Amino acid sequence: MFNVVTIAREYGSGGAEVGRRVAERLGWEFLDREIIERVAAMGKIDRNWAAQADEQSCAWWERVLNGFRHGGPEVYVGGIADTGVDRDSLQQFTARVIEEAGKTGNCVIVGRSSQCVLRKEPRALHVLVYAPLQEKLERMKHRHPQERDLQALLRRMDAERTHYAQDYFGCDTRERGLYHLCLNSTIGLDTCAGLIMNAIRFSEMKQEPEREETPI
Repeated sequence: MFNVVTIAREYGSGGAEVGRRVAERLGWEFLDREIIERVAAMGKIDRNWAAQADEQSCAWWERVLNGFRHGGPEVYVGGIADTGVDRDSLQQFTARVIEEAGKTGNCVIVGRSSQCVLRKEPRALHVLVYAPLQEKLERMKHRHPQERDLQALLRRMDAERTHYAQDYFGCDTRERGLYHLCLNSTIGLDTCAGLIMNAIRFSEMKQEPEREETPI
């Protein structure tokens, strides 16, 4: 029986909103930006930096800098004091938050390679939400009205998420074998949410013991 849903999504596909609607209908916890809040608290780091570094791999120069930091003076990266928490540490905190949510159950987790973190969790339903380019561009016009090159933004965000999963988990997020459901959001966000709900309900039905027929 599924009691956790992970939502992987192409940027601009509406996947996060699909996840939110599923959580609302089920009365489950919804974890998207909330993950950043928990990670910031866990690492005792600035929330804005945690949000900025969310779903990003540690750059090579950060790892080099981290290697020289120990025993040296305090350094600053991007204007933020280095407290020993780089993107590698941030990823570890993020994975821990996801693992804890997976153990608790009754939650919908958006992104952060949660389908990779919980790939061995039998109670987790893994979903990929995608959409044609034109639909994603149309959605992003409202979200990023000042952005001049939306296609470049979409490519960059998807590439960062793909690299994040590959770097930390050895997962190719484009591999369909990672998912139970792959949904094209052009069918409607409510329809996508409904299909996920049906998958959860069907898994509950499979757990019910078969009724024995009463002999005549």
